Amino acid sequence: MIIRQIQFVQFRNHTALAFEPENGINLVFGSNGTGKTSILEGIHYCCLTKGFISSYDMECVTSGSSFFLVRGKFEADNKSEISVKITYSKDYGKQVSVNGTNISSFSDHIGTLPCLTFSPADTSIVNGAPSERRRMLDNAICQTDSIYLDSLIHYRRLLQQRNALLTTRDNQLKDYSMLDVLTEQLAEKAVLIVQKRQAFLLSIMPELLRMHGIISGGEYPSITYRCSFYNGDTADLMKEKMYYQFLKYLKERRNEEITRGQTAAGPHRDDIHFFMKEKDVKKYASQGQKRTFIISLKLALYEYFKEKKEEKPICLFDDIFSELDKERAGALLSIMKQCGQTIITSTERLKDSCINAVNIHDLSPREKLREE
Repeated sequence: MIIRQIQFVQFRNHTALAFEPENGINLVFGSNGTGKTSILEGIHYCCLTKGFISSYDMECVTSGSSFFLVRGKFEADNKSEISVKITYSKDYGKQVSVNGTNISSFSDHIGTLPCLTFSPADTSIVNGAPSERRRMLDNAICQTDSIYLDSLIHYRRLLQQRNALLTTRDNQLKDYSMLDVLTEQLAEKAVLIVQKRQAFLLSIMPELLRMHGIISGGEYPSITYRCSFYNGDTADLMKEKMYYQFLKYLKERRNEEITRGQTAAGPHRDDIHFFMKEKDVKKYASQGQKRTFIISLKLALYEYFKEKKEEKPICLFDDIFSELDKERAGALLSIMKQCGQTIITSTERLKDSCINAVNIHDLSPREKLREE
């Protein structure tokens, strides 16, 4: 998959701008605050209907405007063309159009344009709360597995309904029949999500080890999935046994759940831990080692997406070389040359004949597109 053109109207820094990246590695360089990251975020909108920096569409509207428009033209590896238009306005909300047809459910578009991102904020995958690591898992698997995406949507809906029931305060929740129904439905989706997460981690590990070994010069990480309702290795549990283990766990904590008004366990409380030489990466790794781990993880996802989708994902790397020493940066660049279309940002121009470099100040604004 490659992007042929991306156009912006009233999107963050850009009132009217068009960018046409080349095949291979593209570098957009320039000083801070000039809209380099905004270009990547606009492409991400076209691929996944949302930004990777901001969670709120309104934050992407240029100050003083009431809407934004992002339009992208893509070409798949089989040479088929895909056009995407994203609009957002205060009055009408967000609208997504693919090849001229409006999409009512944004989730239907997920996976059509495989996309891989890195930004400095991704250090939260290691340093942040468990929710950051779960989000990484979910975003990756949802792009390649529609069953997982559908199950995750249903799980979150059931979880919301179950938590709402747990907060019922008619003296106490006395009729457990509805709670039991929701728990059984939740357990079915929970088991599928946990198993697919574990299968995903198992699938990417060989490539993660290979990439990390190349970039670091010989360090090899490991990943452990921590399930919230079972202390052992859930990979050893059959689907049916895991289902009943989940039901048993929640039944034993029913009073606690009613008191707190929250579901005590499930994929929404699971976590993954990263290790290097049997030491927790979060606690013991340097900033450079943490960044190396995250970058290696992202590059492993590249191979995973390519295999699952039979399509090379677009790579969007924001300020990826900072905090890497010369040797690691050189190894990373060598790997990136073997990937498909890659768009990276930097405050400085990188000197390499394989990089198509453009100063963001040389991207002249185009004729303003009409709001449609």
